[in-house]
Amino acid sequence: MQTLEIIVPDDKTRLVKNILKELGVTIKIKKEKKTPNAETIAAIDELKAGKGKKFKNVDELFDSI
Repeated sequence: MQTLEIIVPDDKTRLVKNILKELGVTIKIKKEKKTPNAETIAAIDELKAGKGKKFKNVDELFDSI
């Protein structure tokens, strides 16, 4: 048995899955792991360090922008 990784455009996924099923191929969907970019990681670290701003309500948040 072999394992193949096939990257398929979203609009063609159903077609490819149907073809593979007709051929008797076992299909397992592998979800992509999304890794945050450097800016997001820095923001997360900042919040973990307690440097974030707190707001009492949404109006206060939007007034600060």
